[in-house]
Amino acid sequence: MPSAPWHRLAGLCGALATMAAACHHRADAPVPSQSGAAIDSLIGRVQVVGVQAAPRLVLVRDSGAGILTLVGQPSLANVDGLRVAVVGTLEGSKLSVIRFTVLEANGVPATDGRLVADGDDLYLETVDRVRHRLVQPSPKLRAQVGHRVWVSGPLDREPVAYGFIE
Repeated sequence: MPSAPWHRLAGLCGALATMAAACHHRADAPVPSQSGAAIDSLIGRVQVVGVQAAPRLVLVRDSGAGILTLVGQPSLANVDGLRVAVVGTLEGSKLSVIRFTVLEANGVPATDGRLVADGDDLYLETVDRVRHRLVQPSPKLRAQVGHRVWVSGPLDREPVAYGFIE
């Protein structure tokens, strides 16, 4: 019976291949957080709703899949009406926001980042550390160096619009 070890080896290889296939994760699948909850990435428009004494932040999803209550990032109130990409943990109709990025303002693509001054030049530095030199920034924008802002329109021209996030 010299072939018996080969049968066992072939069986073991088959079992390992099956286990490897079962452990494969899709690149677009939610990644579990440290707490075990799945991380979700959603796109939609932020809205502040409710009464002034008790405002609530919601995300109206682009997918049309309903409205979610947003918690965990007070600065989301500063992007009311803007289209954003949000990353967080979804529990029922509540999304605990870990981070967000402004994508669009009034139908115009927007860039989200921190204002950085270098001499007389003002740059918008995105989260991936890419710096975009701003063309003819307003004095009000120049006064916000170090703060997170969004700027809409092509970055090689004067900003169409901008707003302060934090």
